[in-house]
Amino acid sequence: MGGRRDCFGAIGSSFGARRWLSLDPCGILGVTFSFGVHVFAGITSGLYLLNDSLLSQVLYGGMYLPLAGMAVWSLYKAWRTDPGAVPMGARPLMTVRKAGSTDQPERAIRRCHKCNDNFKPARAHHDSITGRCIVKFDHFCPWVGNAVGALNHKFFCLFIGYTLITCMTTLALFTVQFFHCRAMKTIYNSEPHGSENEEATWHEPESKKAGEARFLGIDPTHTECSKVFLGNPMVVILAITAVTFLIFTFVMLLDQLEAIQSNTSKIARMKLRVGQGGTELERVSHDFNEMFGGVSPNPAWHWFVPISVNFPSGMEKVVLGYEWDPTFGDSPFEEDDLVAAIKGEKSTVNIDAGVDEESQDASEIENDSLSGRKTVEMTSGKISVSRAKKRVSTKKQDEVTFVDTKNRLT
Repeated sequence: MGGRRDCFGAIGSSFGARRWLSLDPCGILGVTFSFGVHVFAGITSGLYLLNDSLLSQVLYGGMYLPLAGMAVWSLYKAWRTDPGAVPMGARPLMTVRKAGSTDQPERAIRRCHKCNDNFKPARAHHDSITGRCIVKFDHFCPWVGNAVGALNHKFFCLFIGYTLITCMTTLALFTVQFFHCRAMKTIYNSEPHGSENEEATWHEPESKKAGEARFLGIDPTHTECSKVFLGNPMVVILAITAVTFLIFTFVMLLDQLEAIQSNTSKIARMKLRVGQGGTELERVSHDFNEMFGGVSPNPAWHWFVPISVNFPSGMEKVVLGYEWDPTFGDSPFEEDDLVAAIKGEKSTVNIDAGVDEESQDASEIENDSLSGRKTVEMTSGKISVSRAKKRVSTKKQDEVTFVDTKNRLT
């Protein structure tokens, strides 16, 4: 079976896993590091970048904590969400074209030999780390510990976006604290020293001001304020981390802007640039954004909240490029299953919004009155099944012809 081994038979990335989780060791270390960075930054900022500055406290509580919370939430969703792995037994969606049409060449069903010859939709690619074919596979990101695909690409973008803004907020706290310490030092230098004023202000044993200063680790005279938050090793590490991840996430977000606009994965864009992909690699509709879902291609509130992606009614199958039901069983789809459905007149024809307009206008299988032939074309454009009436020994029988599928593994 394709996919990695499961943990206790419950979670993993194999076909039998009940809950999705990539068990790649590097990915587990990477996502642990990502969570750890946010926890470290939040604690360190709260301990050393606030002091008695009201502006810092408002900035930390009103902006930093909510943004960091959204970043961690997005990270968790990107890590634990099934990125769009093709389940075992998935079947191609069926669309219809007129008999004798030559608009598209007949091609075999795409299969993945690494997934036990399971059906492979046109926009799916095999990820060697999770061991599964992922619809709209973009890349495997160790920082989120998961493959990035059709169903978790939104969470990946939100994670790097909120992390970017969190880094900017952290640097803003540094800036506020720096000027706060400079202001305190200026105020202290303007006051008389060694006088009754200093004695009364700072050296009263139970002075509230002195108690707060000692609790925060600040020298009562504020002359060491800048050294407290700049000379502390934890603060220095925080500053380096904030700058590093600010640059890193900014570059990553720029790279993802094209994916958001084009609604295509990185692999699909690379293939389209060199002419190796057809229309099957492009977006299926311009009526909504495939990465964020919804019913409009324009930004909406749900774009910025790490909640599950919802597509317009009937469009999730079109985006994923396959249909699946638990009743399909745990074996790869076979063409004979479709033949039986056609002969038993139990097949359901679905219209694929991603094909040409001529195919979209069709609503049922059309009969050619001259030849009596029926043609059913899969959504992925990979197979055509022909049914022709043929007279043999004065008896009629059906003849079904398939293109060889075993030698067209891509």
